[in-house]
Amino acid sequence: MNVDKLARYCQLKAQIKQTEDELEQLRKEITGEIAQDAEFVCGDYTLKIVYQEKRHYNDQQLAAVLPDPELWRALFKADPAKISALVKTGLLNEKSLEGTYTTMRTPYLYVSSTLRETQT
Repeated sequence: MNVDKLARYCQLKAQIKQTEDELEQLRKEITGEIAQDAEFVCGDYTLKIVYQEKRHYNDQQLAAVLPDPELWRALFKADPAKISALVKTGLLNEKSLEGTYTTMRTPYLYVSSTLRETQT
């Protein structure tokens, strides 16, 4: 094994981690200034922020409201995608789920360069 390649790999992994941390900090700062969905042009960039409601289910409360214990075995743990599918198929209803979850607003940040768009 080439030690130089391994060292370079480790350097790049460290750079990725540092870049991801900086991106996350900047994303938090940008979304912290804007509390609702928004889209606007800022200099040469178009910024779009979309807030999405995400449910976080309480396993014990959810198990208590499921009409059939076999449903809980199918879920194993509160998986929002699986629960949503059960609601869509009619095996569960929204009303029965009330009180089994908390909702968190998660911001998604989209930035594109208007320079690239005008050059194409």
